[in-house]
Amino acid sequence: MTDFSPYTAQQVANWLSQGTINAAPSNIWVTLFDDTGTELDGDVANGRVSTTAGTDWDSPGTDFDNAVEVDFGEAQANITIQDVALYDSDTGGSNNELARYAIDAAPQDVNSGVRVFFAAGDLSFDVVDNTE
Repeated sequence: MTDFSPYTAQQVANWLSQGTINAAPSNIWVTLFDDTGTELDGDVANGRVSTTAGTDWDSPGTDFDNAVEVDFGEAQANITIQDVALYDSDTGGSNNELARYAIDAAPQDVNSGVRVFFAAGDLSFDVVDNTE
C-alpha cells in the first residue's frame, strides 16, 4: 500500500488525465502527528523540519528514505507520536500533505525535554508500483 496522500494521488490523476501537475517543491517539510491526528509542530522545538528535495532523500527501491538526520529538537511537552508526514511547505504557503505513515512502534510517548529526531535512513515512505 502506498503512503501517498489524497493530494499526491490527485496530482498523478491530473498528470494522467489532463497532462498537468503542480510544480514540484524544492523543500520537503517533515512533521509529526499524535494519536488523535493533531499535528505536533508546536510541541517540538524545531516545528516542521525542512529537507531538500532531491538531495536529502534516497530511493533504494519503491520507497524514499531520509538521507540526512531529521531533528525536531526537544519536545516542549509530553507528547505521543503516531504518524510522520511530508508536506510541500511549512505551516504557511500551499500546505499540501504529500505522504504519511504510522511510525514503528506507534504510538510512541516522548517526555518533555527529550530530543526527537530520526537518524538518516530511519524514515521510509513507500511508493508502491504494480509489482508490489
